[in-house]
Amino acid sequence: MEKDRQQRLRRLAAAYKRRTEAAEAAHDELVAEVLAALDDGEQQVDIVREIGFTREWVRRKVVDARKRSSDS
Repeated sequence: MEKDRQQRLRRLAAAYKRRTEAAEAAHDELVAEVLAALDDGEQQVDIVREIGFTREWVRRKVVDARKRSSDS
């Protein structure tokens, strides 16, 4: 394989990995904030409206969090 192509592939793979890690961190932070808001008594409909996600997304995150806490 050409040296230029190898360098380009490595650079793109590294950029992809950085973006993926940043997206995962942002997702985890958003989920934590949503769960904290629910724990503080905010209504799910208000959270959904604020973040622009579906009620199903929020519901799944709550279910996943409960599963994790019961597994611990």
